[in-house]
Amino acid sequence: MTKVGRYRELRTFTNRFFKKIKSIGGFILYVGGTKTHSPGQHNPNRLYAMVLVEAIKRLNEFCEKDVQRSNNLLLVLDEHDQRSALITEASRSMYGGQEPRRHLIEPPFQAESHRYQTLQAADWIAGLVGRLGAFWADPSAFPENEIFRRYFGQRLHDVQRRSGLRS
Repeated sequence: MTKVGRYRELRTFTNRFFKKIKSIGGFILYVGGTKTHSPGQHNPNRLYAMVLVEAIKRLNEFCEKDVQRSNNLLLVLDEHDQRSALITEASRSMYGGQEPRRHLIEPPFQAESHRYQTLQAADWIAGLVGRLGAFWADPSAFPENEIFRRYFGQRLHDVQRRSGLRS
C-alpha cells in the first residue's frame, strides 16, 4: 500500500492544499507528455525544455486573457543540471519569435527546493501529476496509481487551468 493509502493525513493535507489554492484565486498548471521513444533514445533534457517553453506559453496566455488584473509573473524552478540551457530556451521563448512572452518579468531562476516550502509543495504536486498522468495514459501498466486518481483526480481537475498531458 502506498503512503497515500496508509496515511489519511497526507490525503487531508493535499485536499486542503488544493482547496486553499482555489480559495485565494490561484490555480495549478501542468504540462507534460508521454514518452514516445525507447529509453535508449529518450532525451529527458530536451523534453524538460519543451515542457518549460509550453508552460511559459500557457502562463503568458493566461496573463493576457485575465482582464480583471494586470498580470506579470516570475517563474522559479527547482535545481536542474541543465540550468544554462533551460534559461537560454526560456529567454528565446520570452524575447524571440513571432509571439514573444512579455508577461514573464525575467527568465526563470532556480532555487533549492529543500529550502523553500513552496518548491516542496510544487514537487509534491509534480509527483502527483506524474503518477496520475501515467495512470491516465495507460491504466493497465500503472494500476498502482489508481489510488491517486481516486483521491486526487477530480480535485486536481477542479484547481487546474490550461493544463494537459499529451499522449
